[in-house]
This record gives sequence, structure tokens and C-alpha cells, in this order.
Amino acid sequence: MTERIEDGFEDVLGKAASGLGLDLLQLSERTGISIEDLNALMEGKFDEEACLLVSRELHLDGPSVVQLAKGTWRPEPVDLKGLTGYTTPFPVPGYEEMTVNSFLVLDSESKSGAVFDPGADVSALLADIQRLDIKIERIFLTHSHDDHIHALSELLEKTGNPPVWIHENEPLSGLNHFCEGRIFRVGGLEIESRLTNGHSPGGTTFVVSGLSKPVAIVGDSLFCCSQGGAPNAYERALENNRKKILSLPDETILCPGHGPATTVGEEKQNNPFFRRSDS
Repeated sequence: MTERIEDGFEDVLGKAASGLGLDLLQLSERTGISIEDLNALMEGKFDEEACLLVSRELHLDGPSVVQLAKGTWRPEPVDLKGLTGYTTPFPVPGYEEMTVNSFLVLDSESKSGAVFDPGADVSALLADIQRLDIKIERIFLTHSHDDHIHALSELLEKTGNPPVWIHENEPLSGLNHFCEGRIFRVGGLEIESRLTNGHSPGGTTFVVSGLSKPVAIVGDSLFCCSQGGAPNAYERALENNRKKILSLPDETILCPGHGPATTVGEEKQNNPFFRRSDS
């Protein structure tokens, strides 16, 4: 779980501008920065003064955006018994370096496990399941975007077709559906479903209790130092993340669909969408 941070500072600015419905002309009028310089900033050419001005207009925490641009912080590595993450390539046109995460949660005593978002390639996951003699009781999908479910059929075939669960708002038929608040159990673990939609209609965070620390599988609702794009439901996404994810204890490990794992406490201090400083 040491992969690169998913979003650059320009991605954060772009997601906020899109969510607020502001184009370059409007940002130029509000900040006094030329459209040419704004365009360069949005394409990744860092200028600290411009970055702070635009961040303020987009209601982002400016110092956190600057920190992300300079690469001066990253989350502490996660090492928790019963939690394993897998990162596999999923190149798409224009973003050939894209990767996607999947997670295995294990109750060590019963050797019962659950998989969250099979992702693009389950080879390493299946090797661990076989090596540790794990019985996969359930598969959970945070949402239905292809990068997160690409290897679902193979996982089902190789693990005896355990039930697959996804929120009822997601457009996938033939699976088991649930509504928010459904509680699942896998061995001695409890898994609570929280609707954190915005990026997708039924985007769900799964809060896992029973390991030595609480864990939240957040999908694309929240990333380290960013959040999933939600141009059509931006305020809803922000509110869900604040109320349903960042309200969890600071030690809660957050497992996103892309980028490194992080914690609630780290995101409250470093995520430009949610940290608030005096600058």
C-alpha cells in the first residue's frame, strides 16, 4: 500500500472548479489571473501564488494544495493484520498509468474473508486466498465502474461464487442489493454499509469492525488528499465524506479505490477539500 498519491494539485483544482461550475473565464475574473496562466496551472504548471488564489476561490485549503504540489507529505504506510491491499494496472486512453485497488479483509480465527472491489487483476489476491486457505464469504462492490469490477467474473469462478453485494442505486442487475445501514458479518467481523454517493449513484463506504483498528473501504468517495470526481453531485459528495467518513475515529484506516491507504486523522489534516487553515 505504498503507491503514488492518485491526484495531483491540478486534479484537485479541476475537480473543485467542475463541482462548483466555474470555468477559466469566471476564475480569471474572480482572481485576476490571466486565462493563459490559469490554463497552465490547471495543466500542472505549479505557481504557488496563483495556486493559493485559485484554491481560496474554490473553497479549498490553499496550504494543503501547495503541499500536494510540492510532494512534501504522504500518509504513513499501513500494516494491519487482517487487511491486505492489491494494486493493479488499468490503463485507459490519456491515463495509461492508471491503477486500481482491491482489498481483502480476513477474520484470522475463522479464516473467513471478504473481498472489496476485485479491480482489474485478481492473480495476487487468488494466490493469497489459496496460500492462506481462506474461504471468501462475500464480495462487496463500492460502486459499479468498470475498473473496480473488471475481474469480478474470474474471482467468482475461482472462489466458488460467493454472494456479491452492491447498493441498490447502482445499475448492475443479477447481484444482491442492499440499502444504506445494512450490517453484514464475516466470521467475527462486522461490516456496516454507509451511502457515500456523489461520484456514483450508490457509492458505498464499508466500515469494518473487529480488527485491531477500524477500517473503512471508501472506493472512489475519498482519496488520499482528494476525492472522487462528482461534477453533478459535488456538494452531496463533500457532505457525505464529512459526515459519514471523516466523522469516524482518527485512527480509522481509509482504503480508497485509487492511491495509497490513509487515515481519517491524516485526511483531516492534509486533504484540501476538508482541512481548513487560516491561510
